[in-house]
Amino acid sequence: MPIYFAYGRLMNPKIMASRCPQAKPLGPASMDGYRFIITTEGVPSMVKAPGKRVHGVLWDCRIGDVTVVDGAEALFRKGLDKVFLPVRSGGQNKSAIIYLSRTANTGKPHAKAWEGVMEAAEHWDFPETYRDELRKWDLR
Repeated sequence: MPIYFAYGRLMNPKIMASRCPQAKPLGPASMDGYRFIITTEGVPSMVKAPGKRVHGVLWDCRIGDVTVVDGAEALFRKGLDKVFLPVRSGGQNKSAIIYLSRTANTGKPHAKAWEGVMEAAEHWDFPETYRDELRKWDLR
């Protein structure tokens, strides 16, 4: 089963269940060496940043779910790369599907793309410092 690293709205269990009801959460995970951004398109992405960390959720997806996630991610993104990168979960590195914007230019969050992000950060009990970082985007 493919593993997907969600760090935007699809880390929210309710939103993910509406898209991929068979996906199973594997729990919180993180990407070292990256920082969270909102692109000029208004969607979450990550850019390389030594010493920084992006928190998200790993999902064990069915093969058919990957096309659903592709569609959900592409809904707002034109310049997007789908890559496999190592994420850290439970003290182990796991290869996961990750969607990254090709731009590092930042903007304001699009309401639909931002939906459920803060709720998910609370649900998964991300570090308070990371939630504060997300709140700064929420206020833009």
